[in-house]
Amino acid sequence: MAGLHEVFLQTPEELSKYISLRFAPQDISSSVVSRGELTLTVIRSVLLKLMQFLRDDSSCRFVRLTDITCADYPERSERFEIVYHLHSLRHNRRIRVKLMTDGELPVSSICGLYPSAVWYEREIWDMFGAVFSNHPDMRGILTDEEFKACPLRKDYPFFGRENLSYEVSRSAFVSRPKPGIKYKNRSSYVDLNGRSGG
Repeated sequence: MAGLHEVFLQTPEELSKYISLRFAPQDISSSVVSRGELTLTVIRSVLLKLMQFLRDDSSCRFVRLTDITCADYPERSERFEIVYHLHSLRHNRRIRVKLMTDGELPVSSICGLYPSAVWYEREIWDMFGAVFSNHPDMRGILTDEEFKACPLRKDYPFFGRENLSYEVSRSAFVSRPKPGIKYKNRSSYVDLNGRSGG
């Protein structure tokens, strides 16, 4: 049975208007409907408030976090675009929430609202270096502890078709060309020490 204050929203455009009436205009910088799904772009400071609203409001009920993704745009001052993908089982609809960050300033962790975010946020930190504040276990998830680079950043060095391995005796990553591929002036040692934040 529907709650007393539940509003039935038929279209993504109605959902967009419903949400925008509950937040300040500067909180949501864009609202776009594409292929029947709504995407909101928000400022960092309103993320937790918006995510809690989307989860708890009876007309929204986006209780399922299906994914958090990240894209790197190094030419932008805020190079990382973090995208939260939510699903409302009750209303059978999806929504995306995007925010931009430079990688230096932490983004609020949503683990307290969506426990599965622990894994997604760890992956983004490990692959891109974007930092999440108040995360219960911020450590790598896909790379080992000695690997200090962010391999999904666009400025991560691309070495072609080489084998990359870690030599403990040298404390360095060593790249060796695969047989049959020619390289010009390539050092066999690659310095991947130190994870930068930006």
